[in-house]
Amino acid sequence: MILRAAASSDVGLRRKANEDRYALSPDLGLYLVADGMGGHSAGQVASRLAAETALEAVQALAGTSSSLAEKLRYSVAAANRAIYTRSAEDPELNGMGTTLVAILAGGGRAALAHVGDSRAYLLRGGGIRRLTDDHSIVGELLRRQEISEEDAREHPHRHVLTRALGVRRSVEPDLVELTPAPSDVFVLCSDGLTNHVEDDEIAKTVRDNPDLQEAAERLVDFANGRGGDDNTTVLLLRCET
Repeated sequence: MILRAAASSDVGLRRKANEDRYALSPDLGLYLVADGMGGHSAGQVASRLAAETALEAVQALAGTSSSLAEKLRYSVAAANRAIYTRSAEDPELNGMGTTLVAILAGGGRAALAHVGDSRAYLLRGGGIRRLTDDHSIVGELLRRQEISEEDAREHPHRHVLTRALGVRRSVEPDLVELTPAPSDVFVLCSDGLTNHVEDDEIAKTVRDNPDLQEAAERLVDFANGRGGDDNTTVLLLRCET
């Protein structure tokens, strides 16, 4: 299985800095998006630490017998520890954190790890399926069917996370392993995209733009065209034979 990847990230129209971070590492089979949070530059520090530490952790386990999911669990724990420790050492970074959504691929399989409200989707056979559940107050309310999708978009606590990297000493990621099929496309994105662009619009944009880089850039433009309230990052990963 050959994987093709592309990504695009933009600060948006309202923010002064881009606190999103992405990583593409075909050699390791690791692809991720992190959306940092915190005052001043703390969000940027958190997302950078998450990406760098996750890459280092997967590299350290290269060649071991650990499963893809085990490697991702280890990398998430390492990233959480790095952010938490740095936050405790520097008062200006206190309370920083980040979301993380990551895919580790190899041997015809792929593992997905997720913490926060950045998302992963699978495009297959013309349809789109969300692979992650938002770790947020609104996400919990939606799962309990206490509010509608329309209500969620305007909820005053829609950006409040219930789980993030670096906020506590430990964090439990959602983990899943799956077998990709030829022509599958994975979409990893920060909430800057999903705050403005519907799932079916994401699918149509990717289908209408076979060039992955162009598709990623058009999705970012789509979000900015609808207000660009936040940083937006899109990473696309296509499985080819």
